Amino acid sequence: MSIPSFTSLSEAVSHLNAIGPDSNNNYTVFRLIISVTSAQSCVDYANKYIYSIVPSLSGLGSSDPREVSAELAALDIACLGILVTVVGGSLVGAYDYSLGDMHVARAGPYVYAIKTAIDAYRQSVIANLGNVSSVALAANSTRRIPHYSGPELFP
Repeated sequence: MSIPSFTSLSEAVSHLNAIGPDSNNNYTVFRLIISVTSAQSCVDYANKYIYSIVPSLSGLGSSDPREVSAELAALDIACLGILVTVVGGSLVGAYDYSLGDMHVARAGPYVYAIKTAIDAYRQSVIANLGNVSSVALAANSTRRIPHYSGPELFP
């Protein structure tokens, strides 16, 4: 079974303003390194996730009104995956270090930037998934939708 593509590695890398790939086949995001295969894995996960929610979508280029929201959600999920993978679960440890009595803390601006990006992508995923599902619900609704039918509604 072929999973449709809602986003691509090049789109996610561009969106994150990542540098690379370098000679070792790695990208650099916020001065942290992630391999091309790990980044591609995040993109593949995002495409599979969106397909699992809305299997009726065919991917890039579809005329379905849910397509744009699905593409944006997939891009956000891929970017989230890349950011979470690149920080390795610890924002502070990647930037702070100690040597004897000297402690160097560089985490401030980087931690804030990465945390802000993760929070923004999370909110965007929630909003875009809501758009995908609400359009799907409206298009497939079997409920009677109330509408105004004139003065008889008022006593």
